[in-house]
Amino acid sequence: MAEKRFDFAQAMLDRGLPVPDGITMQGLHDIVDEGVLGASNHVALALPLVARLAEADRPSARDEALALASFIAGTRGLGAPIVANALSWQTSGIADLPLAEGIATLRTRAAEWDAAATGRRRALITGGLKVLTGCRNPLIYDYSSTVADLVRELAQTGGLERMIIPESRAIDGGRRYMDALRDTDVPILFLPDAALEYAVALSDAVLLGAESLTRDGGISNTIGSTLAARAAQAHGKPVYGAADLFKVGEQYASEVPDQPLRDYDFLLRDGECCATDAPELEIVPPHLVTAILTELGPVAPQNLEAALSRRGTCLAIEETT
Repeated sequence: MAEKRFDFAQAMLDRGLPVPDGITMQGLHDIVDEGVLGASNHVALALPLVARLAEADRPSARDEALALASFIAGTRGLGAPIVANALSWQTSGIADLPLAEGIATLRTRAAEWDAAATGRRRALITGGLKVLTGCRNPLIYDYSSTVADLVRELAQTGGLERMIIPESRAIDGGRRYMDALRDTDVPILFLPDAALEYAVALSDAVLLGAESLTRDGGISNTIGSTLAARAAQAHGKPVYGAADLFKVGEQYASEVPDQPLRDYDFLLRDGECCATDAPELEIVPPHLVTAILTELGPVAPQNLEAALSRRGTCLAIEETT
């Protein structure tokens, strides 16, 4: 897959702006090229990265920072509304402020978002623990930092018998779960994602993270998530998404265009040459989702729009309680 961060470096050259330094390029690797997984992590990385660039000691620094924010929003933000929403909020009106004030505001807003997000995640996990009381064998499909934190706290309660982790070959998200949760001392069953039917039958519930949510409760997540949800429905097991309500986009599931294709050439052996194109993301239909675990508690897909009304304006920054 093409490494998008180099497109930004070229765009800066084309505009006569300084070439991004190593820290900026590493940040773009982690965000737009997904060297680090999870949309929430990408927001946590992106806002300070933009603020840092604005603070460089050169006249063009603010323009560079705004260009960086626009690039991230137009790449990673396309598939993860929370990234685009956060950057839009951070940079709103900055160009109209006096230079020093604008730069300081970028840093202040980055800190405010982080504090609010921490509070929302804490509320989500607290509510999720209540919903998952009695779930001793969760199946966790494809890496999500929110789901990892939730499962870690479930493990700390002593209520887990085993974690079931399909390998998720699309972006190796299953292995990332193993690395993140191996120190919990809860036994892990790591098995091929082709064995989803078998794996779901052994589980008590399927837990999915979310790149984004549609307004009717569809979950955008790594390819294979719908298969896991269909298997869960067939076996009478609940399917829970875990997502901050800031991840809700403007579209309904039926309105989401076909997902872009990527190549999976890493599956090929030396000397093999054939097409490997397939989507990386898909929408889990709302009718396969039992509930979304949110900062307001569990929300059934049909109640998501009402929850958004209670939550307030999608880009409001709440005080951490």
